Amino acid sequence: MKKGLRLVGTIAMLVAMYFLLQIMFIVVSEIVALGIAVCAGDVSREALEMVDKAQYLKDNPATAPYIVHAQAWGLFLSSLSMLLFIHFTGFFKLRKELLRSIAPRPLLISTLLVFFSMFALNIFVQWFPLKDNLGDTFGGLSRNVVGVLGLAFFGPLLEEVLFRGAIQGLLMRYFGRPWLAIILSALVFGIFHMNPVQIVYATLLGIVLGWIYYRTGSLLSVIVGHVLNNSLAVVTTLAFGSVDEQVVANSTAGIAGFVFFAVLSGWLALKLKSEI
Repeated sequence: MKKGLRLVGTIAMLVAMYFLLQIMFIVVSEIVALGIAVCAGDVSREALEMVDKAQYLKDNPATAPYIVHAQAWGLFLSSLSMLLFIHFTGFFKLRKELLRSIAPRPLLISTLLVFFSMFALNIFVQWFPLKDNLGDTFGGLSRNVVGVLGLAFFGPLLEEVLFRGAIQGLLMRYFGRPWLAIILSALVFGIFHMNPVQIVYATLLGIVLGWIYYRTGSLLSVIVGHVLNNSLAVVTTLAFGSVDEQVVANSTAGIAGFVFFAVLSGWLALKLKSEI
């Protein structure tokens, strides 16, 4: 019982630590950005006395870029700090040999598995009336160099170290049952996103990533797949902006696409299983 409570407490501490680091760095970055905006003359000192300063900054075209930059730097710095925390506290050691511990062929298969799975899952989640509360924030960060690096590289790197390397590792050592560890870590991964549409998508993708990590034993295999997933989302946002994906998913082509990508993903999973 005590070991179980300690496990839950450790996982909660890791997730809470990342949230706290995000809040701290984003708030500090926004304060610095606000100071820069005042010095640049884009916002008056009187605006600082407004009751609803946050809304003023968000809606003001002159200051909005400063806030986006602040959020981007906040996410980047919090990701870097959390990586260092996980490494130096011993929850997961970032060793070069671990990242090199997968052959090219299994790495290619696992990357393709994530690639085709995310198409199937993206169509799947569109069949449910789930809200996307972070679409505007994601779109803003996608147009910022630091934001793109955070979304497409540092975010996936940290999340794989945190959820697969540290949390799935803790669950695996405690339960000794791979699928239970994979599913529980994927649920934590999904809930962590705190955005309805992302919770379902991230949980299901987390199961795919968790299984790949279990089969290959290499974090590189899931980091590459996760980076690919986020990079494609950034590129799609920049290229097409807002698309009514629900209409596409409910079309005949959307349903056929789901079946095709799901079957292809299943075949790739069997290929990966036979490789390792």
